[in-house]
Amino acid sequence: MRAKLIAASILVLVGFSGLFVIKKIEQRSQDKPVEAQQKKPIPTVKVIPLQKEEIPIYYTANGYTESKVSATIKPEVSGRVVKISVEEGDFVKAGQTLAIIEPQKQKYQLESQFALINQLEATYQNKKSIYERRKQLYEKELISREELENARTDMEVVLSQLNSAKASLKEYQRQERETAIRAPFDGFLDKRKVSVGDHVDSQREMFYILKLDPMYIVFSLPQQYISKLKRDSQVEVDLDGVGGVKGVVDYISSSLDQNGLLTIKALLPNRDGRIKEKMYGKVRIEVDRKSGYTVPEEAIQFMGDSSFIYILSDGKVKRVPVEVVHQEKGKVYIVANIDQTDKVIVSNIMNLKDGMPVKVLPEVK
Repeated sequence: MRAKLIAASILVLVGFSGLFVIKKIEQRSQDKPVEAQQKKPIPTVKVIPLQKEEIPIYYTANGYTESKVSATIKPEVSGRVVKISVEEGDFVKAGQTLAIIEPQKQKYQLESQFALINQLEATYQNKKSIYERRKQLYEKELISREELENARTDMEVVLSQLNSAKASLKEYQRQERETAIRAPFDGFLDKRKVSVGDHVDSQREMFYILKLDPMYIVFSLPQQYISKLKRDSQVEVDLDGVGGVKGVVDYISSSLDQNGLLTIKALLPNRDGRIKEKMYGKVRIEVDRKSGYTVPEEAIQFMGDSSFIYILSDGKVKRVPVEVVHQEKGKVYIVANIDQTDKVIVSNIMNLKDGMPVKVLPEVK
């Protein structure tokens, strides 16, 4: 019996010893990550100073270009096109012949009108001679007043017909000149809409000509911003395929369109002809200013609809929410509750957390 008690006691002691050893092993395994964490190096960051400035606030509008001077050319006379002297893309001078409409009809009209005028002039001279003879007879009291007035009326009727024929002759001469379709101004022939053999009339479009310098950028502006623009105001334009261009406001509509917007046209210089009609771009108009800061875009972090930066505060990282006003060319314009004596962290951003200690790289002079 006594031997059994001694054996049981030995088993209990062995059990307690095993538990003690297991606990020690667990404690050491738990302490290792802590020690490893304590040994993790402190992040090194680069900081830059902040400088307060007035940040422009822009309204951005979509716009398209159009020529300030352009014309769709239609003929003044009808007929068949017998010659075309230009091609699309040609530069043409004012008065240059673009096409010829068959002039035979106008020539026949002119010949007929000249013959009519010659006939009426002969008739008029005859009626005038009769009137002058009747006048002499009337003065000698050889004919009645009525006969004199009849002779005068006959003469005046023929004179009126002669004047009308001469006026018609001028119109036929104008029509003959109009068979030659000419450029109304110096410019580029952008579109040719007819071919030799086509029959045209006053409703048929034949050519489209435009000047490339200057060009308009046309855009719309909400009425609340109308006080921000006036004639000769400067706007910033970014055209697809061309880049940045400065424009000067030349036209502001006097009424709103169906969407409650004002139509604005700004002139764009285009001496090199890079800007073409119907190009699309964006127009920026400064509408306000805010007091804020400019930081590199790599300093900004986004989380959902919010944005923030990290600043250095007593050797530690401090997260500060910001309002992004606008962003361009690698810079972000922000408004935030910070001081211009603060320094913003611009490197190693992805490894930072709020409140974490950091080492600051020395400034390169």
